[in-house]
Amino acid sequence: MNEKPGATAVIINFRTPSLTRRAFATLRSFYPDLPILLIDNGSGDSSLEELSQLARDNPERTTLLANRRNIHHGPAMDQALATVPSQYVLFLDSDCAVLRGGFLEEMVELCNRKAARYAVGKMTWMNGRGFDVAEHAGGHPYIRPICMLIKRELYLELPPFERHGAPCLRNMLAAREKKLELVDFPIEDYVRHVGRGTAERHGYRLGLRGRLNHILNRIGL
Repeated sequence: MNEKPGATAVIINFRTPSLTRRAFATLRSFYPDLPILLIDNGSGDSSLEELSQLARDNPERTTLLANRRNIHHGPAMDQALATVPSQYVLFLDSDCAVLRGGFLEEMVELCNRKAARYAVGKMTWMNGRGFDVAEHAGGHPYIRPICMLIKRELYLELPPFERHGAPCLRNMLAAREKKLELVDFPIEDYVRHVGRGTAERHGYRLGLRGRLNHILNRIGL
């Protein structure tokens, strides 16, 4: 991928090519020169053909990475961070639509203000199992990767994103331990998140470990 220093956007697809095309098209409409990495997570449907066409339409600014199997969302995010050389990586969920531009510049500017600023996006609070809680309930700050900017050099010093319902949680807990900052940003003013696009159609596919985590959270353990 030929790019100048700055940011690369990443959209990960698993069997939702229509959603991915929309996310890609709306992002590209506001950022025509932004390098975009598309990752197909071993979909096995028409996704690879459709995403390949997006890459062929703008080969200078669009790259496709095709996984032979579904490595899951968190590991695919980690794969992207190991692949692109950009200072910043913008993750955009495939079930998003960009409504207006300007957010990427603001997110980068916020991150640039301090060397210890690591991630910018919508702040929520989670318990140690990765389920939403209120801030006053002792939750951990967490940036949702719906539309999230990561400072790549800091990411490489932390535990990788993982296969989990909250794939960035362990990473962000470690970031906080290292005094790195998570920055809240009103991404909903710029990006519409339809919500659970891949999960609604195909589930989270977190396996036995994920189901056990859900049960233990429900009983308060």
